[in-house]
Amino acid sequence: MDRYLLKCKDISEPIGALYVDFDNDKFNIDINERYDGPLPGFILHVDAPMPINERIKLWILERAPEPNYEFIDALIEKAGLVEYDAYGFFKYNNGQFITDKYYVELQEEVIMLNG
Repeated sequence: MDRYLLKCKDISEPIGALYVDFDNDKFNIDINERYDGPLPGFILHVDAPMPINERIKLWILERAPEPNYEFIDALIEKAGLVEYDAYGFFKYNNGQFITDKYYVELQEEVIMLNG
């Protein structure tokens, strides 16, 4: 499992700690109560019928280029990937997407006990 700090550009305080285990389909976030800035949609919509782990997964997948993009092979090569891997692109781009100010900083690989 990877642990990231989820951040917003121009704000030093992190939004929270994002936990991602893509292989085992596990996603979670610990919100930083001191953070007082804009939030990504998957956090804003707390009343959404979709569970938070699914909202996080969707947010990660949306931050990767489309697999049918015309120049996807060149992007795969540039990212150092062997084949299309949405999470690989997420890691390569530090979760950045051109339409918002959110990004992640990898903190550590976390070994989960009991879970």
